[in-house]
Amino acid sequence: MLNKTISFALVAMFMCTNLYSQYENSFFDNDKYEDTIDSSHILLHFDNLSYFRNCEYLSPVDKGSTYIGFNLLPYAQYSFNDKAQIYGGLLIRYDFGNPELKLLEPYFKFTYNDVLKHNIVFGNLNGTLQHRMIEPLYDYERAVTDRFEQGLQISKPGDVIEYDAWIDWHDMIYENDPKNERFVAGYNLYLNPVNTERNKLSLNAQGITVHSAGEIDLNSAPNSVEYNFAYGLEYTHFFNEETNLFLAGHAAFYEDRSNTLVNGLIDGVGQLGVIRLTHKEYQFVLNYWDSHQYQGPWGEQLYHSLGNKNWPSPQDYRKMIGARVGYEVTIGKNLVFLNRLGFNYNVHPNKLDVTMENYLRWHFTGNKKKVNLN
Repeated sequence: MLNKTISFALVAMFMCTNLYSQYENSFFDNDKYEDTIDSSHILLHFDNLSYFRNCEYLSPVDKGSTYIGFNLLPYAQYSFNDKAQIYGGLLIRYDFGNPELKLLEPYFKFTYNDVLKHNIVFGNLNGTLQHRMIEPLYDYERAVTDRFEQGLQISKPGDVIEYDAWIDWHDMIYENDPKNERFVAGYNLYLNPVNTERNKLSLNAQGITVHSAGEIDLNSAPNSVEYNFAYGLEYTHFFNEETNLFLAGHAAFYEDRSNTLVNGLIDGVGQLGVIRLTHKEYQFVLNYWDSHQYQGPWGEQLYHSLGNKNWPSPQDYRKMIGARVGYEVTIGKNLVFLNRLGFNYNVHPNKLDVTMENYLRWHFTGNKKKVNLN
């Protein structure tokens, strides 16, 4: 398996195959419509993400899912100065066919930018797909089901070195709670030896840790810690402003260092290759996945060896070939529609998975107003 991993990385390197987190996903960026405003000013925002995502899976691991509904996020932004901004509001998620709200929780974020060339976020992070992780490490569906992480994030933008590191405190516990606490920590590092107007070559290292534990709870489940990490090479060629070709290849790994194994699998490995052509509003994506006993506790279940469909008997070896097409169109100012269709062919067994997605995102802002907090 090690020889296969090395061979795959070398082939990707010489072919300059562009591998990335499958689609280009800036449509979902949490701060997509946020800019620094003048000091002592307040600005009202209203963000909506509507979704219709249907996954019809015939493969032996994942049952698939259907989500139809919307997120509403009204919030206010206040500027302390050109570096420090604070955001506060309310996040609402409603799924059609359910008479109750699926989620109702406060939204809070403090950002402090350009601190020794780093950006800091405390509260609701600029996370999920904005971390730019590959799908075997980070579940693409979380953009709908778990939109905002909560914790601390430090990132560094740059032309040569850029990275993102965060901790997401996912499950809080108090004394005599019936569950374990759980937190997720991750990093994504890019080294760009070539970064020009026409070409970008990146060496990538990324990883994520999922830890479940507790000392004051009543849960008898053992503590657990699972790791995923990946190394890859990415290359982008820009033909012009409207067309680019993205090629990449990653080797992904799984390790379970719990006292009692979570899924009965101690480790695993996978190899992911992606080619993506972007032309104007369209994205065309081809990807290949080959793995042995791979698990990703925070990754997309479609890539797993053991999932909600075949538990507790793992599908040790997975080989999948995927093809996807996406279309994104701007309807009006800050009003964008995204349509995606994906096919995933499982070589063993001979099964086809289909994903159909429609998203509508609109974001409105009021007029900024100066306020006096003295």
